[in-house]
Amino acid sequence: MIVGVDIDNVIADTEREVRRVLEADRGISLVREDFRHYALEKMPGLGPEDMDYILGRFRDGSIFLNVPVIDGSRETLERLMQRHRVVLVTSRPQSVESYTRKWLENNRVPFHELHFTPETKVNGIQYDLFIEDQDNFACEIAESGSYVLLYDAPWNRHVSHDNIERVFSWEDIDRFCFPPCATGHGKAK
Repeated sequence: MIVGVDIDNVIADTEREVRRVLEADRGISLVREDFRHYALEKMPGLGPEDMDYILGRFRDGSIFLNVPVIDGSRETLERLMQRHRVVLVTSRPQSVESYTRKWLENNRVPFHELHFTPETKVNGIQYDLFIEDQDNFACEIAESGSYVLLYDAPWNRHVSHDNIERVFSWEDIDRFCFPPCATGHGKAK
């Protein structure tokens, strides 16, 4: 089975780092629920200078080095890698590949392949399962016939599709991928 996995806000808690940087460097205090749109330019309370600043940190890649890993992601990815091909697919620009690879290595995030696809995540690979948070990519992947685990976020709460199941944590993803009966746990004695 081929499992596609997004990086930002699925493995990497990028939104939390954006909030931290905005507060520390710009004096702007936001909470997770303020992120109603994936596109930062639609964010209320951010002026043009703030946008230039944060987007500059994305373009130069520096924001990616301190992003925390989302709890449970490494462990579930390690389990997935034992049985399946794990392909990380990110909409980050190719220009930040070295920062991305360094972050993945420093945080010991396991994977078989890494693809940078800023325009589309339907990239010629037929994924059996895809773990994603961005609304438009999740719908596009689901429409292509792949099953999507949509990592819950304020910016994707409007999404609904027959091929999409909402998850709230890596524990949920682990339960979906490794149900107790399939792993030998929970057998009747």
